[in-house]
Amino acid sequence: MARWHALWLSPALTPEIEREVNIERLVTMARHQPLAALAHSVNSAVLIFAAWPHFNHWALTFVGVVFQGAALRQFYEWWRHRKHRRPSKVADRTITRIVIWALSLGALWGAFNTALLATSPSAEINLLIVMVLAGMAAGGTIMLHNIPAALFAFLTLCVTPPWLFIAVNDGLVPAAVMIFAAIYFAFLAASARFGYHNFVEGVRLRMQNAELAYKADAANRAKSRFLANMSHELRTPLNAIIGFAEVIHSQFKGPVGNPQYIDFARSIHESGRHLVGIINDILDLSKVEAGRVELEEGATTITSLIDQADVLMRHAIDDAQLTLEVSIEPDLPEILVDRRKLDQVLLNVMSNAVKFTKSGGRIRIEGRRASDGGIAIRVTDTGIGIDEDELKEVLKPFVQSREAERRKVQGTGLGLPLSDQLMKLHSGSMSLSSERGTGTTVTLYLPPSRVLQDRSDNTTEKIA
Repeated sequence: MARWHALWLSPALTPEIEREVNIERLVTMARHQPLAALAHSVNSAVLIFAAWPHFNHWALTFVGVVFQGAALRQFYEWWRHRKHRRPSKVADRTITRIVIWALSLGALWGAFNTALLATSPSAEINLLIVMVLAGMAAGGTIMLHNIPAALFAFLTLCVTPPWLFIAVNDGLVPAAVMIFAAIYFAFLAASARFGYHNFVEGVRLRMQNAELAYKADAANRAKSRFLANMSHELRTPLNAIIGFAEVIHSQFKGPVGNPQYIDFARSIHESGRHLVGIINDILDLSKVEAGRVELEEGATTITSLIDQADVLMRHAIDDAQLTLEVSIEPDLPEILVDRRKLDQVLLNVMSNAVKFTKSGGRIRIEGRRASDGGIAIRVTDTGIGIDEDELKEVLKPFVQSREAERRKVQGTGLGLPLSDQLMKLHSGSMSLSSERGTGTTVTLYLPPSRVLQDRSDNTTEKIA
């Protein structure tokens, strides 16, 4: 149940939300303290200066000292607590003290302005007092709308006495100004009510979002653990199947009676290897998502990375009747990376390029220095391409482009997501640009922190 200091403006709150609302109240108040102190100091000084010729100087001096002291106290409290950590709980008595403080300042302002109106001989000074009251009311609404009781206390004691004094004394302020002031203060009250509801609802939504994010993260970790455990359970028997299939295919224990069984054994071996590859990708992705992957860093060159990928992909490129072009900028420095993981990224990207490029097409690999001093590797193909609205989707696990699904291209949709995560582990990035029917460019970027400046690469330019 909401506490008394929320008055009738507060919707029903659970204890958890009420605790967070109180914390946000205090944080918001602390953030506004310097401006509030400045407003009290400047406005009181302006009124005292205007009333000085017409009012008792000792009384004005006393009031000025009180206002400036209150302003200094507000500023001091803000300065003293400005670097404190966000509190985990705010007691009701803290909010009650804020209400009492607002009540005291409101009473002081109300008494001061009423006294000035009672002794002021000038309509101009009266109008100035009304303008200051309007400004203080607006400032109080902005600062105190999340503590309705404090706002109600401040506005009631600050505005009501001078307003009533003007109402019972004709001629102090034009009637039109009085009517406008009444409408203005009613508008402030409605704004405060609306602002408080929005404030509480904002806190409620933030807590709900935080809870949903926590649950989603927990579910993701549970999924990663499940996949990792299942992958381990599957990989052990699969390795045995692959081994026995290889023994049968090689006829290690003697000739197989029916030659067709050799073809069966080869198919079993190839299918098992394919499944192991998928399981390894799932394991790697789940480890990366769970934050259990550490980089084994070492110095290497862009040339050696691309040459290694060329050697490993050469058979697939030739079988697909594709042309591979390699262009590496001269004198590229060495890079500090996990060589095995970066090989895996480049192979995944090149495998996709081969898979989605028709016979007679072209794949181009470029190694370049980025404008910020980092290194960029671009793999461009002339394949089927990806629609622009799918570029982000294909970086999600188990997702393939619509065109790939339509053509029933073999794949699990794990290569690009895994590559993206491995690049992020290197503080780098992987970006895609594509046009359907034209081709795709994948850019692997490594930041300047991964570049070793003291050793350089040799230039390589070849077409194979």
